[in-house]
Amino acid sequence: MNPVEYKAETVEEAIRLAQADLGAYDDEMQVTVKEKGSKGFLGIFGSRESIIEVSLLDKHWERKLHDFLKGILKNFDEETFSEVKLVGRTYRVRIEGEEVARLIGKHGKTVAALQHILNIYANRMAPTKVNVTVDIGDYRLERKKLVEEIAHRTAKSAISRRSKIVMEPMFAFERRLVHEVISQYEDLKSYSVGLEPYRKVVVEYRDRKYSYDKAFDSKRRRYENVRTNSGRQSA
Repeated sequence: MNPVEYKAETVEEAIRLAQADLGAYDDEMQVTVKEKGSKGFLGIFGSRESIIEVSLLDKHWERKLHDFLKGILKNFDEETFSEVKLVGRTYRVRIEGEEVARLIGKHGKTVAALQHILNIYANRMAPTKVNVTVDIGDYRLERKKLVEEIAHRTAKSAISRRSKIVMEPMFAFERRLVHEVISQYEDLKSYSVGLEPYRKVVVEYRDRKYSYDKAFDSKRRRYENVRTNSGRQSA
């Protein structure tokens, strides 16, 4: 966020004012003293206010999102460990526990809903556009393997049927995995359609039988024109 300016009789009072206004702890703020201020002669004449500039550190936003997450996790009976880390513009949320299956849900629907809610909250509180990824146990690693398997099966099906297949809604990282897999198949192309959180990947067969290389065709035409012109000149 951009630095916010605060004024008070003393630097300490300005800092306390900033803490109350921003809802931040001491170690979550970066404070720059612009003017120390002075009481002036007899505390009246020539007095100047103290002026500070305050910027919030990443740990402030991490703590806010973590507090919100813990409020959600209270609705589950299982004891869980959770942490939030901001990397670039992505909040990486990790949740561990002995019984976290309910947090994942059937086909990952619960973790998808949780991630969607956290994304909304994070973007409302943060000053810039951010993303949130949620990993529960080894879900993302296991999901990665599964999505790659599904993508390969979908690719083979699209080729055998010579048709277009619309896949189920996926997370952004899952769609990227699908696009990477489909790019390995020469006769296929993939693209995404729809709005979050229902955005899907479309895998489409490209009939290359009647296609041609436009660059090669253009070179061939130029070559034929050169031969024609040369023939005319020699004649």
